[in-house]
Amino acid sequence: MPTSPRTLPAAFALVPALALASLLVASPPGLLAQETTMNVTGSGYVEVAPDRARLSFAVETEHEGAREAGEANARLMDRVITALRGTGIPDLRIETSGYSLAPRYAPRSGNEPQRIAGYTARNAVQVIVDDVDAVGRLVDTALEAGANRVAGMSFEIRDTEPHRQEALRLAIAAARGEASAMAEALGMRLGAPITVQGGASFPQPGPSFRADMGMAMAAMEAVPTPVEAGLQRVSANVSIQYRLHP
Repeated sequence: MPTSPRTLPAAFALVPALALASLLVASPPGLLAQETTMNVTGSGYVEVAPDRARLSFAVETEHEGAREAGEANARLMDRVITALRGTGIPDLRIETSGYSLAPRYAPRSGNEPQRIAGYTARNAVQVIVDDVDAVGRLVDTALEAGANRVAGMSFEIRDTEPHRQEALRLAIAAARGEASAMAEALGMRLGAPITVQGGASFPQPGPSFRADMGMAMAAMEAVPTPVEAGLQRVSANVSIQYRLHP
């Protein structure tokens, strides 16, 4: 069963921005008075635990012949994929993300023509899992099965919309709080909002990393591999114009 999204249990943080206020002063006697307004800004954010991870593993093999390099790579990658599927982690998705087979050239000596010394085959797969606590286990499993590249890792939030809406509510509450305090200090009453502008951000995937063969081997020796997904921030900013009444 997939794990449910995790959010901070405590109240979401609220950061009121410095209020930007401007008053349209009443016109001189004899002229039509303009309404008095106030412009304020507010910010808010929520911090959310990611509930999806993307990992990229690669198998790289070398051989004197192109066919031999490709066949060796296929056998090794088949072992890696079989081992990953054998973990039994629910809703695990594995997708091929790249494949290459290229010649390796020997160093040139003088005016000699360039000579092919062998071939390098590289096959990469992306693993998508909704159980972020299983990431370390997947890394260990892939490395033990023969993967020699951890080509990338990132964390994300599957459904960001509820968190964007919460951040917007916090930003609006911050702006209204600033406006109410300023109106009271001016001896006026806060009226209805005239215009509202702003929005909430979409969180970017968390920091990713890449590891070469040496780092991969070191990770394999440290079983289980510790992985901390951290928290991602969804922030919002609004600008609201309010009417002010005497």
